[in-house]
Amino acid sequence: MTNMYETWLMEQIHSIANFPYEDIKILDKYPLDVSKQVLKVLIENSCLGQNYGSIDISRKKINEINKDWLNQFLLEVASTCIDCSDEWEYRRLVELVVLVLPELKQEVLKLGAQSENEEVREVVEDFQNL
Repeated sequence: MTNMYETWLMEQIHSIANFPYEDIKILDKYPLDVSKQVLKVLIENSCLGQNYGSIDISRKKINEINKDWLNQFLLEVASTCIDCSDEWEYRRLVELVVLVLPELKQEVLKLGAQSENEEVREVVEDFQNL
């Protein structure tokens, strides 16, 4: 059953070149510019939102994407929409990476370790030994 957060996400995704929401799992088969735009919307909803419903559904949809493709583009696309000097955004990004692509955890933690923001460095400490 679709909830209001998923309905809203479906509309956002569909607004990108009429992208079919149900095709997220084959995102890697679409033109790269479209695929990156869809991924950006999913990352923004996973990391910028304040409501767990929208964060959760976006994370689940990202988890459906081909892992090889995602490994190649997740951090690149995230760098265009996530402020890694902001503790909230950075923490949500680390949570996303740990959930979907744990092999990228050390790479994303390196970004935070260099931050001037003490709260961001605390996020690194929180996740370093997980």
